[in-house]
Amino acid sequence: MFLQFSDAEGKRHVMPLSGKLSVTIGRSTEADISVADTKISKLHAEIRAWDKDYVIKDLHSRNGIYVNGVRSDVAVLKLGDTIRIGSHEFLLVKDYAGEKEGKGTTTIVREVAQELDSNKKGYRTILREIVQSTDPRKKNP
Repeated sequence: MFLQFSDAEGKRHVMPLSGKLSVTIGRSTEADISVADTKISKLHAEIRAWDKDYVIKDLHSRNGIYVNGVRSDVAVLKLGDTIRIGSHEFLLVKDYAGEKEGKGTTTIVREVAQELDSNKKGYRTILREIVQSTDPRKKNP
């Protein structure tokens, strides 16, 4: 899972949530995601892994958090949820493919690992398929 957002200049950022116990969002440089916005508290919210879910909690901020347009103190997040904190929006996405369309690196690595684990294909076969799939001469016009 990834949290996707844009900074004040419009540059897109992505924070991976997988493998992290918690991620804090705030104006402070101590926050994991530090956002320059006067409507955001120094430590405004926290996203915490809870079993197999992610839960967002307002850390007693003045302006609150909004999940899918509804003000919430605590909410269980689902894929596609939009979180508004101050004037910034954050989107919870499964994979992040950067600026390109298609599968994200996490998905690709997982699929290759599954192929290797299943013993259906060897390393060389998978590598050959990757090279062939990226060869521009093999693409249909």
